[in-house]
Amino acid sequence: MRAVLCRTLGDPTKPRSEGGALAVEDVPSPTCPRDWVKVRVEAASLNFADVLMVQGSYQEKPRMPFIPGGECAGVVTECGTDVRGLKVGDRVAGVTMGGGAMAEECVIPERVCFPVPAGVSLAQAAAFPVAFGTAHLALTRYARVTPGQTVLVLGAAGGVGLAAVQVAKALGAIVVAVANGSGSKMRALEDAGADHRIDASTLHSRSRPAREVESGGGDGGRENEIREDDYAGLKAAVAKVSPAGVDVLFDPVGGAGFERGLRCVKWGGVALVIGFASGVVPRLAMNVPLVKNLSVRGVYWGSHSIHAPAELAESLTEVYSMLADGRCVVRVSHALGLDDAHEGFRTIAERRAVGKVVVTPAAGKKRAWSRL
Repeated sequence: MRAVLCRTLGDPTKPRSEGGALAVEDVPSPTCPRDWVKVRVEAASLNFADVLMVQGSYQEKPRMPFIPGGECAGVVTECGTDVRGLKVGDRVAGVTMGGGAMAEECVIPERVCFPVPAGVSLAQAAAFPVAFGTAHLALTRYARVTPGQTVLVLGAAGGVGLAAVQVAKALGAIVVAVANGSGSKMRALEDAGADHRIDASTLHSRSRPAREVESGGGDGGRENEIREDDYAGLKAAVAKVSPAGVDVLFDPVGGAGFERGLRCVKWGGVALVIGFASGVVPRLAMNVPLVKNLSVRGVYWGSHSIHAPAELAESLTEVYSMLADGRCVVRVSHALGLDDAHEGFRTIAERRAVGKVVVTPAAGKKRAWSRL
């Protein structure tokens, strides 16, 4: 079968022929363990974690060589001997647990493999488990969001951000969504149900730190250094729509976003650390959680498969019901073939996607970009 293969960690945004880390190769079809199913992959979804994993920057290091991709959707072609709830021919989506999705075939544990509801495309279904699973687990198990609470979502136009907006709305929350860019991103947030939308590009500031200005140039001209703060105006912008602050911060961005977002959380609230798409791991000023009695919770969704598999499966079942009854809708920004998978990684790395990016193995070579 054909698959995207990473043999050496490096740049996922270029093909191996141009110095990047990825290339399409012929590899053996995977064997099907007894409680897993084999799937003919129709679509595999990209996540920011996939970018980090190929770069070697992720918290887990893959065994080389490996096929990227942790979630996909397709048709069951084989069932292990212990599989009871699925059968050959079923349309399914699920989590591959450790990569392997960006290929013509993959295997998925039955416990995290679900039938695709009627009326949902396989491209949409492939883009669902990780983003919506992360959002649901974080908002229900960690923050325990209740109707009427206010949730602030940073990076809200990305895959997990849009998922968080929809899940929070399904839970009855008031959503303040922040995304960098106007136009299509703001429209996507409106379509997702966000009550208030903030363009992060309007929050930026450039200033000279006072202690450096006072140096008078005696330290080699440090008075000319400029401090960049992409979220300097966040607290003021949030205060306009939610004067009392927010109950929950959902942050897949990190960096200045988290530091400023934490100050928007009201007394007794919860800050959810989802990831660091900005590339900067923030420093936590502990006086803020202390004075406000805040809870700061890290949400590493994938680790639940090891430490709390029953909770993970339960959450996925619940959030799939939101997809089935229309409370959640997957927005697929781009779909492309295996040979152009690096373009998908580039789109994610450059934060150009509005929603999710998927790879479609059946599309063949050099499939043109499409927006679904």
